[in-house]
Amino acid sequence: MKNSIINIDKRHKDILDILEKNEHMTTLELADNLDVSISTIRRDLHLLEEKNDIIRKFGYCIFNYDNKPENDHSGPVRMKQLLAKEASKHIHNNDTLFINSSSTALKVIDYLHLDHLTVITNNLKINYSPQNAHHNYILTGGEMRYPKEALVGDVAVQTLSGINADVCVVGCSGIDLENGVTTKTINEATINTLMVKRTTKCKVLVADHRKVGVTSKFKMSDISAFDYLITDQFSSEELLNDIQNIGVKVVQVT
Repeated sequence: MKNSIINIDKRHKDILDILEKNEHMTTLELADNLDVSISTIRRDLHLLEEKNDIIRKFGYCIFNYDNKPENDHSGPVRMKQLLAKEASKHIHNNDTLFINSSSTALKVIDYLHLDHLTVITNNLKINYSPQNAHHNYILTGGEMRYPKEALVGDVAVQTLSGINADVCVVGCSGIDLENGVTTKTINEATINTLMVKRTTKCKVLVADHRKVGVTSKFKMSDISAFDYLITDQFSSEELLNDIQNIGVKVVQVT
């Protein structure tokens, strides 16, 4: 039994190592790489998804870079920083700002050097972000969804239902012209929808190329609900052109 657990742990580590080095892999490709059956890989991927170590999409899976340490300067982490820095340009003195559970959206905090700002979020990881004595921070309250540390549920909904913000910075799991902006969990989709609807001035969507052209499980809004999409240079030019044609300003960081 002990050897079996050791073998499973080693195989899980091997899967994560392979996925981190590749943009994405199919179940068959992983099975071939590790010389195991499809059913074994499927069980492994299910467990890794439950642990939030990977993100499974239709036909393939990717490494969940959200779990990388913040001092890791690898490509995906640096990309989050670039997206967040660009998004911060749309936030001004005395604004009230919504930030959702997205790690990229939360990094906007790192680039805000304003005299007065109110930040409202359901993202408990804001506790690890740099704090400014002149800024107000309001948590929505609600049920904590672990391991993402996102606040969801009736309490969070009730809090947001009575607040209007000037700006929102929102991340997502997928962006598709037909299926809109989507996320993986229905409770977070509800919160994100409220944030977008109750933002009065500027709505900013941040998403790297791994999210563009992808559809996740639950829709939060149409793409046209946003004023800006901030993404990177590797996103599909064709899709970005289509998004611009419906009135959304697209900004690509490099």
